[in-house]
Amino acid sequence: MIAVPRQSPEAIVAKLYEGTLDEAVWGRALLAVADRVRACATLLLAVNPSTGQVLREENHRCDPSALEQYARHWIFEDLRREYLTAIPVGSPTTEEKLRIPDWRRAPILNDFLLPNDLPHFMPTWLHKSTTKAVVLSLLGTRKRGPFDAEDIEALRQLLPHVSRALEIRDRLEQARVRAETLASHFSSLSFGVAVLDSTGKLLEANGIVEALLRTNSGISRKLDGTLTLRGSAGNELSRWIGSGARSASTETLLHVPRPPAAPLSVMLTPLPVRSASWINRDPRWLLLIFDPERRVGVCAELIARDLGISAREADVAALLAGGYSLKGLATRLGVSEHTTRSQLKSIFRKTGISSQAELIRRIATGPATCGFKD
Repeated sequence: MIAVPRQSPEAIVAKLYEGTLDEAVWGRALLAVADRVRACATLLLAVNPSTGQVLREENHRCDPSALEQYARHWIFEDLRREYLTAIPVGSPTTEEKLRIPDWRRAPILNDFLLPNDLPHFMPTWLHKSTTKAVVLSLLGTRKRGPFDAEDIEALRQLLPHVSRALEIRDRLEQARVRAETLASHFSSLSFGVAVLDSTGKLLEANGIVEALLRTNSGISRKLDGTLTLRGSAGNELSRWIGSGARSASTETLLHVPRPPAAPLSVMLTPLPVRSASWINRDPRWLLLIFDPERRVGVCAELIARDLGISAREADVAALLAGGYSLKGLATRLGVSEHTTRSQLKSIFRKTGISSQAELIRRIATGPATCGFKD
């Protein structure tokens, strides 16, 4: 291992927190922790304590093939697991402090650690529960020799910051997952969703709004990002935003003309006022945009399961809920109108529903409309 200049604890701590927002810096921070005690590599493992299954891993400077061998086989044969169980969270230990009987003859040492030149280790629990245990392990080569009390103390100074930075990374990751999930659901809605700042500039928009912005739909975006509406609806939007009526508890409904098509309906509502961000623009207005020309898509497979009808009958029900007349859906399905009427009667008989309006209402309030659009 090539000697690397050791960074000060203060520099490493700064890098750990910077790494909460930057994956590359996080990796360099964990390597700096290793270099502080002259370790050759850092491993971060989350495992199921009952089964030994590796749930997540980070490998910093260890041979990937060695880590793969360990996760596939040696973790289940690792004598150290039993002795590590008694070590409290936040307490670094070493092979010598674990006092494992006959460690020098252990298969994992002789058949795995020594061949990979990783005979020395300094593991620390960062978290332990019945379902997940997280361990930070610093590895040492033969040339480096065993970790000692001085190394343990050097690592102990950094551990609270490693744990805290890891917690911050987890929270940010969870927030990203939630945001991506919400964005995915917004994109699948059958109506447009847009978020504006206090001056009317567009902050977020789902796919339907973006599609409307690309066409002559009566909705447009200025060069500075301000959203505008055609006709008197635009004046009303400007009046609402200009008045700063964020305390209003009711929405306003605007109609945007776009001849020869039917006008769009735009619902504008103020968002709850939270504490302002330091730098970024704050969301203040929510726009819901409804296009009467847009058919609401539903999932025929879910209709069949929900109502207990055949796949073909579900196709009829889905098209009916999407706005087709009996004649129109007959043409769409390539059958006679008489056939569609027969299928509709069969749906009524199987479900106890007595009218087309009731069938559409049942579909609109059921699972078939979730996450689908035409």
